[in-house]
Amino acid sequence: MSHQVQEPVPGSPGPSQAPRSTGRLVARNTAAQVVTFAARAVAGLVAVVLIARHGGPHPLGVFQFGLTLSQMFSFAVGFGLPNLITREVARDQDRSREWIGLGVFVALSAGAVVTVALAFAMRFSGRPHEIVVAVSLAAVALSFDTMGRLEFAAFEGWERMWLEAGATCLQEASFIAGTVAMLLTGHGAAGVMAAYVGSRMLGALTGWLISSWHLGGPVAPRPPLDFLRRTLRRTVPFALDDALSLTYIRIDAVLLGFIKGADAVGLYQAATNLVLYLNILARVLNTALYPRMSKAWPNLVRLGRWRDASLQLLGLISVPAMIGSLLLAQQTFDFIYTSKFDAAVRTYQVLAVIIAIRMLGHTLGTSITAANRQTARTIVVAAAAFTNIALNIYFIPRWSYLGAAITTAITETGVFVAYAILARRFINPSKIVEAVALPALACIPMVAVLLALRNHVNLLLTIAAGAAAYGLGLAAVAAVLVPPAARRHPRAAIRALIVRAAG
Repeated sequence: MSHQVQEPVPGSPGPSQAPRSTGRLVARNTAAQVVTFAARAVAGLVAVVLIARHGGPHPLGVFQFGLTLSQMFSFAVGFGLPNLITREVARDQDRSREWIGLGVFVALSAGAVVTVALAFAMRFSGRPHEIVVAVSLAAVALSFDTMGRLEFAAFEGWERMWLEAGATCLQEASFIAGTVAMLLTGHGAAGVMAAYVGSRMLGALTGWLISSWHLGGPVAPRPPLDFLRRTLRRTVPFALDDALSLTYIRIDAVLLGFIKGADAVGLYQAATNLVLYLNILARVLNTALYPRMSKAWPNLVRLGRWRDASLQLLGLISVPAMIGSLLLAQQTFDFIYTSKFDAAVRTYQVLAVIIAIRMLGHTLGTSITAANRQTARTIVVAAAAFTNIALNIYFIPRWSYLGAAITTAITETGVFVAYAILARRFINPSKIVEAVALPALACIPMVAVLLALRNHVNLLLTIAAGAAAYGLGLAAVAAVLVPPAARRHPRAAIRALIVRAAG
């Protein structure tokens, strides 16, 4: 099939543009991703906290069950296209219109099928009416959320991630406003879910308008059938990875809902949301680096350098976040939730142990995909999914949401180990040990400060003091490990420390 090459329009991404500084471009895109994922995290946490404080575990469980169950079927709506679109657009930007049109077509058509199927399944399964409504609305939102994400995937391939940031901020601001309005008017969890649907529609429309403007005309959601058929064959490994990843990440909440009810889901999600949203930091960095990793392949040395730089940077963040979350678990729940959620503190502590494992594992998985080894990654995720289901079936009836947390910790650790082995085999040995060891040493003064203050000082002040202590510890480690000439210049010292860890 022939493909007509479009002339670039002003402001559009295209090969005719002058090359941009790699370092500055990555930094800019990373900043844009920080804004994007921060907006999603803030909106999600605000909605969770407001529902929890307004109504307690039950309405939170209803909202989260509907959202989680629908997201289990996102693979059937997106067909694994986001990663593929980013990779292919990064390699050939002239085909952006085809890829975006394909994404819109798939999201809308497949989303309609999934929505009808889930609505009927819930209606005839004997679930309470509030659950049926929540799942049905969440399925509608899934269609438009997927459409937006597929459009944003092209922006990432263009390495113009500030476009996604702007659209996402608008989307999430509307979600927060709608959540507040629905709770104040007494519409509860169903009203918040309706606000969520509206915000996803707005995000998808904004992404489509931006795409059409940058490509010089409306993007039609009707790709050629032969292009669609060939593309869907290529997305099978990505779709399987998405489906299986969601299985081992989200199946616990779904099984909790069916086995223990909405209250257990509410308590569990109060803990998991705080941990899962921290992983956004890994996604922020790796989304910005993924196009660079993709372009680096098949040069495994360059690909390994990008991967190790990500590991080091995420180690500096994830290790203190893991230790701090573990030590301040009770204080965090007292500050964010009411006493009705105290039963979930231990669950949160179990999940906090894997914060660094999840974040560093995300980097390893991203590098494996960039190296065109998606099938191997999918096999790992498949094993994790089946293991997770089996463990949840055993643990949940016995220990409810605490059992689900234990299962998650076991599964995530197994995935991390498998990814580390694959990255070593398909790319080269990674700098995981250094990425963890350096910040762990720097955390020693932080631990002393947190233990001394956590029961006597306000949580925010305790966190600030702990962060300052960690900064001093990091400076001390840098003073020992970096070259003497760089010690008088903090920026040079930090750069040297990262270069040392990244090899």
